[in-house]
Amino acid sequence: MRVLVLGGTRFVGKRLVHLLADQGHDVTVGSRGRTIASFPNNVQRLKLDRSSKDSMSTALQKSQWDIVYDQICFSADDASSAVEILAGKTGRYILCSSAAVYTNPLDAREDAFDPSVYPVRSVERSSSSYAEGKRQAEAVIFQRARFPAAAVRFPIILGPDDYTKRLLVQVQRIARNEQVNIENPDVEISLISSTEAAAFLAWMSGVPHTGSFNACSDGPVSLKTIVGFIEEATGKAALLKRQADTDSFSLFGKPVTATINTDKARRCGFQFQPTRDWLQALVRNAAT
Repeated sequence: MRVLVLGGTRFVGKRLVHLLADQGHDVTVGSRGRTIASFPNNVQRLKLDRSSKDSMSTALQKSQWDIVYDQICFSADDASSAVEILAGKTGRYILCSSAAVYTNPLDAREDAFDPSVYPVRSVERSSSSYAEGKRQAEAVIFQRARFPAAAVRFPIILGPDDYTKRLLVQVQRIARNEQVNIENPDVEISLISSTEAAAFLAWMSGVPHTGSFNACSDGPVSLKTIVGFIEEATGKAALLKRQADTDSFSLFGKPVTATINTDKARRCGFQFQPTRDWLQALVRNAAT
């Protein structure tokens, strides 16, 4: 199977490329070529700028793909470029989306946001929030694409390769006896590890499913539970203050519970691992 991964040089994308290559697929990574990443010998590299329609069109004009994974589609314009350029060039398109598309993220099911009827507005990425950008991207793909498509909605993704370092930051703060801001410690959130996120995307290559899919590890965790894991790993008591954390990448920035429901993915055959199993191990690793 010929697979193109747009943005596969770090974090989940890099893990996905390795999994697909191990499965024997003919994998090509499309990126600007600025990030140094090691891949198996059977992985090809294609230089392109995902944010430039002209660059995308030139790079992909002579190619055909069985599946295209898009890790870096953040707006209606990004999605419109994919719809136009990939028409007749891919058997299926898989958009890496986000649970941020839900306005009421409480055990949110896929039908809580229907991109097929969501109004499309072409706005600059800098003028739109991350959540709205993902809504717009999904809306364009599901309303205008002439190829089968799926959107995978992930919550916060954590892993040792997380470039945002959102978990490591909190571990270091507690280890250094620094103040940690949490507006509501009882808030629960859904999470997924970078390993499992990549595994879910790779699983999608072997099934014919289209439409939207939630993907998160089994069982939400409260912010105070995460703090407890960090306290245990560091041997330090957290200095908590009940106020908002304004860092846009903060692990503790959710003011209300934000969880998603994965019944659809389970019915289709994917089994998620318990959140606590990998999260505790990740916290211990971050604390060393």
